[in-house]
Amino acid sequence: MQIELLADRPEFIPTLAEWHFREWAYLRPGDSVANRVRLLQERSGRTDLPVTFVASSATELLGSAMLIHHEMDTHPQFTPWLAGVFVAPAHRGHGIGRTLAEHVVREAAARGYSTVYLFTPSAADFFSHLGWSIVEQTRYKGADVVIMSHTQLT
Repeated sequence: MQIELLADRPEFIPTLAEWHFREWAYLRPGDSVANRVRLLQERSGRTDLPVTFVASSATELLGSAMLIHHEMDTHPQFTPWLAGVFVAPAHRGHGIGRTLAEHVVREAAARGYSTVYLFTPSAADFFSHLGWSIVEQTRYKGADVVIMSHTQLT
């Protein structure tokens, strides 16, 4: 498995857009796969945020994770965010999600951010096992979510 910038693997954008749409469309009423394609293209930076990372095995897309400035419009004081952590169902349970999340935390630290935030409607236990701490439990876009943070010790 390798972690790469989505900017270097644009052929993965259509598949990733479909995966993200199926997983999180309920958080974005009126969303579409076409909108997700556009969003992924916008989040395909190389050095400046937002950046999207993909895990792949040769030509097969395995998963994704993003480092973005803002994820929740209700919490503009928190930045940056880990977002879009997704692993293809057939490849779950093999450490890909962990590897992607840890990669984003290291990338954030390399860019001068010691703390990274995320929100999740369903994966708080997963992220707790990776060292993330609960900041707040709230309701966001009609879903109960947990906001979490991870501080990289320097």
